[in-house]
Parts: sequence; structure tokens; C-alpha cells
Amino acid sequence: MVIELEAGITVYPARRAGDRWRAVWYEGGRRRQCEAATEDKLAARLAKVAERLQADAPGLERPGADLIAWYLSPDRHPAARPWSRKHADTQRRLCERFIAPVIAAVCCQDIRLADMQRIVNAAPTAGEGARLRRCLSAMVTAGIAAGYLTSPRLRQVHWQAAGRPAPGPQVAVAGEAALFVDPAEIPAHADVARLGRALAAGRRGDLHELMANTAAYTGLRQGELFALTAAQIAPAARVITVDRKVVEVAGKLYLEAPKGRKRRSTIYPARTPAGYPLAGQLASRAEEARAEQAAGTNPLALMFPSPRGTWWRSSNFDRRVLAPAYHAAGWRDPEGAGTWTWHSLRHVFCTTALSGWHLEPADVSCMVGHANIRVTLDMYVGATAGVLDRARTATQ
Repeated sequence: MVIELEAGITVYPARRAGDRWRAVWYEGGRRRQCEAATEDKLAARLAKVAERLQADAPGLERPGADLIAWYLSPDRHPAARPWSRKHADTQRRLCERFIAPVIAAVCCQDIRLADMQRIVNAAPTAGEGARLRRCLSAMVTAGIAAGYLTSPRLRQVHWQAAGRPAPGPQVAVAGEAALFVDPAEIPAHADVARLGRALAAGRRGDLHELMANTAAYTGLRQGELFALTAAQIAPAARVITVDRKVVEVAGKLYLEAPKGRKRRSTIYPARTPAGYPLAGQLASRAEEARAEQAAGTNPLALMFPSPRGTWWRSSNFDRRVLAPAYHAAGWRDPEGAGTWTWHSLRHVFCTTALSGWHLEPADVSCMVGHANIRVTLDMYVGATAGVLDRARTATQ
């Protein structure tokens, strides 16, 4: 007598007292089998076999190290949409520091929710824990698709502050998307001007003042400014073509496509709202950069080169240029705390374009390189503007 189970498992019961129960199945193109002294023990051993066969997940028997290697492998991404070099390096470091020590030697089928929670809790801060949770979520999704995992519940982990100071309460605006940028996080035009004047007082001050105003009224990210060349600027049209950025990965600088691999064009005003002659200064600086290129001191004709005539490292620029200017401009208190950062200048451009220049959100989305117009609306227009005015009118 034989017993046919689901998923193609055949069980051969013991024929007489003292004989063993045996099961046979095909997996990965091979005939496999197992034995046990009793029916109950055989059933326990077959539970994992049935899970693998029913889920068509041959990788469940592989160690967690193989799951990590698959997640980090560039071969699993479409050729047209690879990870950026910086994102790939970040994911690799998270895997090496937090994930591999917990699951590298564990069979994928034996990875449990508690293992994932242990990984996330190892993060030193809530921000790092959130980043690690996103990494694990993506790894679980990739693992399920490739047959290394079967349970989407492995994604359901969150950083816990056990044994650490709990972060302060995070208060959001009711009805707003998580992307919404609070107006308090956006410097006013006078604040931008103060930062520019503080930068002007430093070494190569005029150049860095121009850089801050360019960031605030073109929407370029820091890495895009570091890579900006004179050839990308059309002074007559007041247009900048954004087709590159500089990133620092593992101590090395690389020139890459902009975020999202999206080439775009943006515009800048003749004068900023605070009166800075941005168009004239950019035109003059572009001519200077070409002259420096001809002289050999700025081989790439960079608009904002480092003192050595090449790309800035963000760590060096932040420490040498921005840190003292932040204090001088009042962007930092004596303890070094403050709300605004260099990225806040990008928010200035978006809000100025929408509210000051009254451009269409779709146009602003294209100029700043957002994924879609919904991102622009969620970040800067919001859903609750005018709520009280509408309610007051309705209840008169």
C-alpha cells in the first residue's frame, strides 16, 4: 500500500513492526527520499518538503548567504533600470553589517520573523532602523520572487527602541501625505540671502555665494551642482541642462546620471527675490570656467570646482565651506542644531516656482526631476491648505 500526498509526495508505510516509514518525491529534477521510524515523525519531516514543492521555491534549502547574494546581484535588475552606484553600496553595507551576521548561516526556510526583528533592532538609531527595514522589505520581495522565501510576513518588522532613548513623538499634519514638507523646513528668501552673504565672507566666497543662489533658484541637488559645467548653461535662455551628478562611494568619486536617470532642463530668474543678479553672475562664471579650462586649472570647466579644480567631495564641502557659513548665517545654534540644510534650498526653488512664479505643478515636477506630478503636489501643495476657510464659509 502507498499513500499519495499533495505536491507529488509518495509515502510508503511500514509493512510490519520495526520497519521504517519512507517517502519519495522529485525536487529540482532529482528523485529524493526520507525515512522515519513512525508516521508522525515522517509527517514532521515532510512538512518542509511540502512547503517547498507547493510554493515552487527551490531556494528554500539554500543558506541565507545565498539570499543576500541574490538580493545584491546586479543581474536580477533590468538592464535599463540598475541600482545607482551609491544605492548599491548602501545596500551592501547594510547587508554586511546587520543582515549577514543573523541569517547568513541559516537555511532560508528556517528564517523567521524574530530573525528579521533582531536585524532591525540592531540599528543604532530610528533613522537607520527605518532604512534597514526598507532594505529587508525589498529583500523579502526579491526572495519570494526568486524562490528563496515564501512568507511576506517577514517584511512586517519595525525598529524598536529597547534599551535606547526613545525618539521624540513624531507629529504629522492630519490629512497630509507623508511627503509633505512643512513650511518651517523651507528657508525664506531673506534666509537664503543671509547664507549667501555668510558664504561670500569665506575663501572663494563669491563663487560659493553664487552656488547657494543657484541651488535655491534652479532646484539642482548638491551632486548635480558639483558636476555642473559651463557647457550645461545657456545664458541667453536662462536654462540649465541637468544630465549628470557626482556621487562619493567608498571614498571614490563617480560621475553618474542624475537621480532616477532622468535628464532634464530647468530655468533660473534674472534676479532672485532678494535681488541677487543670478543670470548675470552665472553668465560671467561660465566664461571664467572656460578660461580656466583653457589655462589648465579647471580641466572640466566646472562651474563650482574644488580648490584643486576638480569635483568637490560632499564631506569636504560640508565641513570646510558650509559648517562655518551655517553658524554665521544663523542656520545653526551654538550647539550645532538647526532645521535647514543645503537640501532645503531645493525646497525654496519648488515653493517659489509654485507660489511666486505661479508655474504649473506639472512643469515644476519636470524641472526638478520628481518621479511624477503627484510627488510635487504631495510635497509642496498639500491637501489641507484652505481647510478652515472652506469650513468657515460652509458654516456661516
